[in-house]
Amino acid sequence: MKITKVETLHLCLPTIAQIADGTQDVLIVRVHTDEGYTGLGEVVSNSYISRAVIEAPRSAPYRHGLASIVQGMDALDTDGVFDAMAENAFWYGPGGVARHAMSGIDMALWDIRGKAAGKPVRALISPEPTNSLPCYASTLWPERPDLVKATADKHREDGYLAIKYSCDPMGPDPELDEALVAAARDAVGVDFKLMVDAWRKWSVDAALDRVARFEKYNLYWLEEPIDAYDNAGFQELSKAATMPIATGECLSLPEEYERLRTIGNIDIAQPDLGRVGGITGALRIARSARETKTRVVLHAYGTGVMLASTAQCMAALADPLTEFTRASNPLARDLVRHGMEFREGQLHLSDQPGLGVELNEAVVARYRQA
Repeated sequence: MKITKVETLHLCLPTIAQIADGTQDVLIVRVHTDEGYTGLGEVVSNSYISRAVIEAPRSAPYRHGLASIVQGMDALDTDGVFDAMAENAFWYGPGGVARHAMSGIDMALWDIRGKAAGKPVRALISPEPTNSLPCYASTLWPERPDLVKATADKHREDGYLAIKYSCDPMGPDPELDEALVAAARDAVGVDFKLMVDAWRKWSVDAALDRVARFEKYNLYWLEEPIDAYDNAGFQELSKAATMPIATGECLSLPEEYERLRTIGNIDIAQPDLGRVGGITGALRIARSARETKTRVVLHAYGTGVMLASTAQCMAALADPLTEFTRASNPLARDLVRHGMEFREGQLHLSDQPGLGVELNEAVVARYRQA
């Protein structure tokens, strides 16, 4: 089965708010084959630049556009296509936006593989995947601690048993940071899993201070307290922390995760399928993580394409847990149709082949950029 076309769908809301919500501007990839199968993937990056990386024509060696590299290749050979993209985009890669753009193509090829085999993607990865997995609500901090309870109550009423709060106003004020976490723990109760994402806001010293302050609130994990490339800082933090430390969503290369695990000694690695080279890239990182017994919990803040891809991959890995984007805009909420069902804290997966998603073409038409 040959790849005949790689199509980019750049979708963007009319106004982009300056908040940590990447679902306002997304790049979806659709791969076509000569046997009529198509697959969907998502890129987590700057959509304009990623689109150019995919659509650029062939050039001199090691600097070809990704679509020109993969056209004519076997759509079922995900490892071969992955390696060809990495090799032939080496001069402007191998990481960063080159790996981000690879991710969308790779996800789409796994979608095609599943459709061709008549199996969900998770069954291609593991002979005994789970069909449902725990799911946590991923949301932003409100502006003040007194507003936390309303958001927590809403997610509990929706059936969640775990929640992660992220980003502003957390960061500059240690007293406010503790007040936010205290309000969240008070709102969700003692048995509810509570995670905090600091979004790389602190120095090592400031992070050590927050670890001491947050200890009494029994966090399930503390995410991205410092810069993800500060391996020595994570080593110091991991030794002192009484709670699991998680990071890695912004990294793209296996060797970056290798250093973070072996030098930084983090507890939880968080590859993002839209940045590490899709499912193929994530599986390579997960296999390596077993050497240090580092838990892999994929980061996933995107549209339904990303949610489905991540859930299918996590369902085939050990100790599964998946992130559920709670953004309410049309691209996050309405872009795809799928058979997944969330209830009682679990995301139940369908047996539809591939990723089990299809685009809502009316939403595509409304928000697609020329």
